[in-house]
Amino acid sequence: MAPTVRVGLLGTGSISRRHFGALRRLREEAEVVAVCDVIDERVRAAAAPVGAVPYLSFHEMLTREKLDALYVCLPPDAHVDQELAAAAAGIHLFVEKPLPLDLAKAEAIARAVAAAGIVTAVGYHWRHFSHVQHLRAALGSERTGMLLGHFLSGLPDGAWWRIRARSGGQVVEQAIHLFDTARYLLGEVERVSAAYALRGNADAPGYDQDDVYTVGLRFRSGAIGTISATCILHRRWQVGLDVLCKDRAYRLREDALEVDDAAGVRRVALDNDPAFDENAAFIRAAAGGPRAAILSDYADAVRTQRVVLAANAAAASGQPVVLPS
Repeated sequence: MAPTVRVGLLGTGSISRRHFGALRRLREEAEVVAVCDVIDERVRAAAAPVGAVPYLSFHEMLTREKLDALYVCLPPDAHVDQELAAAAAGIHLFVEKPLPLDLAKAEAIARAVAAAGIVTAVGYHWRHFSHVQHLRAALGSERTGMLLGHFLSGLPDGAWWRIRARSGGQVVEQAIHLFDTARYLLGEVERVSAAYALRGNADAPGYDQDDVYTVGLRFRSGAIGTISATCILHRRWQVGLDVLCKDRAYRLREDALEVDDAAGVRRVALDNDPAFDENAAFIRAAAGGPRAAILSDYADAVRTQRVVLAANAAAASGQPVVLPS
């Protein structure tokens, strides 16, 4: 049986490899027919293994190809009108995080995709971790007090990542996974405060932003949290969330969840492929299946974007930012 979903992929950076791998496993259900990037050598190298047509122009790809679904795998500053054009054409959208740095643009896209009725998904793959699902279910009966998050790592190589106007900074481009997972587990955030500084990377080539970050969160439930990030270290040192409840602590990392209480410490390991699961949920919904398996759609991702952009604003002003209800 021929694949039912014709896929175009925009952007061939490192994150696209996750989706190419998942889509290869879904080849009975989806086919990558077109790939677009602004670098000729790179787009040809990405398109050739899957037999897709390479394009240097997104709008040429959209005009020439009959697409059912589009993957947008671009840096935050490269989102121009691609999502709006896809929505106008009725093409389902998978957008890699983060959304555009201009919140008004992200909100306009959210309105457009809702009006078009298309399927949307955003690449917050932490939600698809099997042990995150376990933790979310467990927290339903807990008295949750606070959340502590850390994204403590080294400096990525990409030149665009080091420029705040292009990436939004580490809170927006990288640690956003923790903010999104915190929302998924503890609910909506009502107030954000933040302090940022430049401490280690002042002499790094092309670096023009802060490099140590601490963000305070107050959730509508009354729980509080802090998420700290840095990119001054020699390696990826600590990434995860700790959720502290009455008489029990949960230690969430990418590979496992530890549950620590009076009975001892129990480990719940990751037992699925979250990248495959998020892609499968999107492709199957795009083919007309149920949308319930999509754990972050575009409208929900806008709420996460509001939180991290509020953190940047709070750090700049020195004043807390209250989020709209």
